[in-house]
Amino acid sequence: MGKASSSKKVQRAAKAAASSRGASESRELGFPLVVALVMILGIGLVVVARTSRDGLVAPLAGDDHWHAAYTVYNCGSEVADFQSVSDPDGIHSHQDGLIHIHPFNSSSSGEDAQLGVFLEAMGGTITEDEITGPEFADIDVTAGCGGEPAVIKVARYQVDPELELVAVYDRDFESVQFLQDREAFSIALVPAGEDPPPPSQSSLTQLDASTGSDLVSTGTVPLDTGEHSDTDDG
Repeated sequence: MGKASSSKKVQRAAKAAASSRGASESRELGFPLVVALVMILGIGLVVVARTSRDGLVAPLAGDDHWHAAYTVYNCGSEVADFQSVSDPDGIHSHQDGLIHIHPFNSSSSGEDAQLGVFLEAMGGTITEDEITGPEFADIDVTAGCGGEPAVIKVARYQVDPELELVAVYDRDFESVQFLQDREAFSIALVPAGEDPPPPSQSSLTQLDASTGSDLVSTGTVPLDTGEHSDTDDG
């Protein structure tokens, strides 16, 4: 009996040890799996949150339809409007001096609704060195303006309740965002130290006609007197 009892005790001890090792190994394997699962869930939530946020930034694809007036200037002289009817992404023109903004997809909506999307549809470009378009000769900074050094700038104007300069950009032009309905833009070669002139009266009149408003006033425009740039669309 003594030997049998001892044998049973040894067997129970062995089983207990095996069970303890199994539980320990399970814990060792389980912890990394839990950590990996938490990381995967966290990344998924970030992606979903970012997608939801971007999807709610206007202009929304399939929902919003904005208009913006624009004019291209070469040292104060207007050049021809873009005439392309290409419209791959829903930011285009109808040969009317307006930018029509109703994005078709995520690549041209929200924060990606940018001047570069419009220029690509029009077959034009704008850099710190030149403005190009099929409708006019290349506008190059090396030509200057009236014998003075010149630079390329883009000006953003608010239209309502009156026309007012709100931002001037001297780089990263294609990243300039469309922020709301009824804005106006001047794309211009100007003497160094000067801001672009307001968009043309004809483009502003067309903006009113397209949006059913008559609030545009092209009276005295409060321009900044000093050189400045604003590359933050916020």
